[in-house]
Amino acid sequence: MSLYISNIKSAVIIFPFLASFITLPLLVIEYRHYGSFTFKRAFVLYTMIFYLLAAYLMVILPLPSIESVFKMTSARVQLIPFNFVHDFLTESGFSLVHPGTWVGSLKTISFLQPVFNILLIIPFGFYIRYYFRLSFKKTILASFLLSLFFELTQLSGLYWIYPRSYRLFDVDDLMMNTLGGTFGWLLAPIIAKIFPNRDKLDSSSYKRAEHVGWLRRLVALFIDYMIVSTICSLMIEVFFYMIGHRGMAHTPLFNYILPIAIVLILVPMVTEGQTFGKSIVHIKITNFYPGKLSRLRIGMRQAWIYYFTLPISIAWLKQAKLILTVESARTKLNAFVLVILSAIVLGFVFDFLAALVTRRDRLFYDLIVHTKQQNTLKKRGRK
Repeated sequence: MSLYISNIKSAVIIFPFLASFITLPLLVIEYRHYGSFTFKRAFVLYTMIFYLLAAYLMVILPLPSIESVFKMTSARVQLIPFNFVHDFLTESGFSLVHPGTWVGSLKTISFLQPVFNILLIIPFGFYIRYYFRLSFKKTILASFLLSLFFELTQLSGLYWIYPRSYRLFDVDDLMMNTLGGTFGWLLAPIIAKIFPNRDKLDSSSYKRAEHVGWLRRLVALFIDYMIVSTICSLMIEVFFYMIGHRGMAHTPLFNYILPIAIVLILVPMVTEGQTFGKSIVHIKITNFYPGKLSRLRIGMRQAWIYYFTLPISIAWLKQAKLILTVESARTKLNAFVLVILSAIVLGFVFDFLAALVTRRDRLFYDLIVHTKQQNTLKKRGRK
């Protein structure tokens, strides 16, 4: 029992790092399917991720030393079905005709091990039915595949990090784990009472999707600016390297201005308001007033963001870092530049705070060109 508690403690320590790593992909998936990411859905998904992490650690921990694994001579696989019954009858001291042995036998490892293997996958069967709405047969298959993944992880010596397996590949574990997933599916209606109603969860998400929130916009901007434009910039750089003009690849014109012009100004102008990131999270730039939005205004809006707002914000950060870290750079000219940049950035901050307070959902560049962002996700039927 102390070993299991120790593994759960390890999961608690690792989970924040894992959560921070998967949050962006998770946001993309949820915005892609539902257009919003509610607190209740976050609770469901993160509890599921924590459970899978804890289950995985139960399988691989504690990690032995490589030297001790080298010396192991025990069997690597156990392929006889129901061998756990034989182990229980021979090792637990259980005797059907002696009731005094019954309670004690239930405390032995030969009994607790298969019970643990059943309990380990019960939450998986629940989540499979409750959240993903898989059928009974598909849940059995999914539970078997998860168990097989665990067993192969052990058989491979943690993906060949170790010279051999340090835990037994046991066909009984496959059977018990699969049985546990089946029990989880059957118990789902009872366990689900402490979780948000699945249909209401979807309905609430679709309703909130109509309002394009700031986090959703930030995810789209991150995809466009940090991923798509970076890829385009690298492609341009490779092109100049191939034609023998490496110096040109690092100039602002080809390193920033041109990639932004291609993927973040021309693309939304052609697609009438959608960048790659916006299409992923189902939003688009539209006219604030009735009528069709011109391509010129779309281009102007994007230029305000990527040729004015972001460059000035980045320049402010660099200038502040320069003055704070390099003593020789603390000149009157640099200080004056920092003051000017700070005033502009402060204006950005006030504009954003004003948008939050007044709930106008439009920053200064949208006000200038009379645009807004609109949800394009169509409500889907029940999965």
